[in-house]
Amino acid sequence: MNMINICLIFGLSLLLLSAEGKDKNAELLYEAKILNNIIRMELKMEVMAKELKKTMAKVKTFTEYQKKIYENRTATLHVLKGRQNNTVIAFSAYSPVDISPATNQIIVWQHTRLNEGNAYNNTLGTFKAPVSGLYYFAVHACHYSSQTLYYAITLDGFNIASTYKYDQKNQDCDSISTVTMMRAEQRVWVRCTSGSSANQLWESTGRSSFMGVLLHL
Repeated sequence: MNMINICLIFGLSLLLLSAEGKDKNAELLYEAKILNNIIRMELKMEVMAKELKKTMAKVKTFTEYQKKIYENRTATLHVLKGRQNNTVIAFSAYSPVDISPATNQIIVWQHTRLNEGNAYNNTLGTFKAPVSGLYYFAVHACHYSSQTLYYAITLDGFNIASTYKYDQKNQDCDSISTVTMMRAEQRVWVRCTSGSSANQLWESTGRSSFMGVLLHL
């Protein structure tokens, strides 16, 4: 409340008292009352404006605070997403259980050097994708001389890479690899595409192996 308004109210109050006391000028009294009410309303509006200004300042502070919370949570989500994208799934298995696999038999690699994510089953010989993504698989297989080794990398029963290797005089090795998209729960394994009762897989201290790794989610 400024000094001018205070003086006006005080002056009007005196005028009202004077007019009422002398009862001389009813019109003057009426106008003085109206003017007094107007000034009081203006004073109330000034108080309300100050309160509104304070409220707006509080709202601005609250909005800025909520914005910071949102930014922090967004940053946290980015970090968590980055951690998810860095999920490590990889395996390296060796030592086939059966060195004379039959046609369509799964070649089971019984030992693992690495099995991050526990997605390779060394009892069944299958890799089960824990998450959907882009995967890389490779097989390194050695065979006995004068024996042809036929094998393939299989995704849920369909060959996605296949080869055969034969050498009449020497024991030899061969490799195949492939990159494929997989959905979660799909399986990959190595199967013999043409079997024989003779020894086919030449195994010595992990010479033949099967490996895979998640490249990208």
